[in-house]
Amino acid sequence: MHIIGDSAYPLMKHLMKPYRDNGHLTARQRRFNQKLNAARVAIEHAFGIMKAKFRRLKCLHMKDVATVTTCCILHNICLDPGDHFDEDELGLHQLGEDPHPPQPNNRDASHYRDMICAHI
Repeated sequence: MHIIGDSAYPLMKHLMKPYRDNGHLTARQRRFNQKLNAARVAIEHAFGIMKAKFRRLKCLHMKDVATVTTCCILHNICLDPGDHFDEDELGLHQLGEDPHPPQPNNRDASHYRDMICAHI
């Protein structure tokens, strides 16, 4: 299991982030970045929906694991085929690339990310 981050975070074994695109990425690395970014956007989208539905999350201390877990469970229960979310009503929008400067990478994590990339 990994935490997915963007370029603002350092690369670590437990924290995956995209390859830095300096114009020399391989096709495999570009595909890895696309998959990772799609997963990150889906996660951010789900958190946006949860914050709109469970407003308590907006003023919650993030170490309140029980409340966050409960909201995640309730969110998943609500995701039956008949439940519809109006993204405009919930204030959701397309998320873009984060403008933070890149962080240094951990060498072991870079090798680990390369191994994951090779299997995608």
